[in-house]
Amino acid sequence: MTVTRGALAHRPAFWLWAAACLLGAWIAVRGIGAHVAAFPGGAIAGAALLAPTLAAGVWILRRLHPVRSRPLGYALIAVAWGGLAAFGTVLPANAAFQAIIGKTAGPGFNAAWGAAIAAPVNEEILKLLGVATLALMAPSAIRGPLDGWGYGALSGLGFQFVENFLYVLNTIVLTGATQDANAAFFSFGSRVVGGAWWSHWAMTAVGGAGLGLLIGRVSRANLAIAVGAFVLTMALHSWWDAPALSGLALMPVKGAPILIAAVVTYRLARRRYLSHFRRTVHAETASGVLVPGEGHVLAFRKWRRKERWDVPAGEPRRLLARLRTTELDLIEDGLGGLEPDPRAADRLRADIRDLRHDLRASAAPPRVA
Repeated sequence: MTVTRGALAHRPAFWLWAAACLLGAWIAVRGIGAHVAAFPGGAIAGAALLAPTLAAGVWILRRLHPVRSRPLGYALIAVAWGGLAAFGTVLPANAAFQAIIGKTAGPGFNAAWGAAIAAPVNEEILKLLGVATLALMAPSAIRGPLDGWGYGALSGLGFQFVENFLYVLNTIVLTGATQDANAAFFSFGSRVVGGAWWSHWAMTAVGGAGLGLLIGRVSRANLAIAVGAFVLTMALHSWWDAPALSGLALMPVKGAPILIAAVVTYRLARRRYLSHFRRTVHAETASGVLVPGEGHVLAFRKWRRKERWDVPAGEPRRLLARLRTTELDLIEDGLGGLEPDPRAADRLRADIRDLRHDLRASAAPPRVA
């Protein structure tokens, strides 16, 4: 169940999100705007290279939900938080943290270990705040670890996109600003082709899964898991920034633990979701809310697409789409969330009965009768 834009705008968290994104964008423009103005060719080349990868990443991470794609609006909210709010505010935060490290441990230590200490704390906290803010804006968006994983990955992806753009500009400066386009291609190859598989999206996905578990159902056990997931996220980030196994050739070796952690976390969250899905389908079928065999259709996008084409276009097809969406909302309602509504399930069951009646009246196929 999604929340409309109008409903989102009535929530204080929406204005927090908007203000944080504007603040982050303002800080980022102040920090890198001069470089963009100085090297417009390289900036355009970098943006042209990175934009398709961002779009592909959003598409893939939305589709990784095993039953239905995450709403595009929610996905873009998470991406915007990571790329604007988190990235912009982390620039002064990291600078301040590393200044403290330099004064206490010396500039040499800060040069070697400053990023490995400061970035995991500042960046992972700020990126995960995007998941928490989305949950406050749209409580139905985060119902468990699978949702937390997905939106954490999307927040990390937004951060990763803007950081990669910053590295394009830095590479132009480091190469003497003589071959802007070549610098953009080099940075794209090293940061995206070579390093995108285990970057910010993977780190924040792990912490997001823990936070999603806690948001879905608050308990001491879930709190302990969420804290453990966040500590693991920071450890993975620190490992990536640590001055060990440096160089492009060793990048896969260094990045493998991050990717493995993200994949294992996803598999565990996915298995938990599908287990709940099967239990709920069985219970709702036994009670007569769902028709026998409907659970198989609901579980697979391809079957839902196929059955839509078997229904006459127009009102019958729209009613079928609404019926399937409402049935999926009912199944996911039992996962919990930040603002559980004890009456939501009964309302959804009533809506399913009404939609089924309307669909039958509009000459729907026998399978949904």
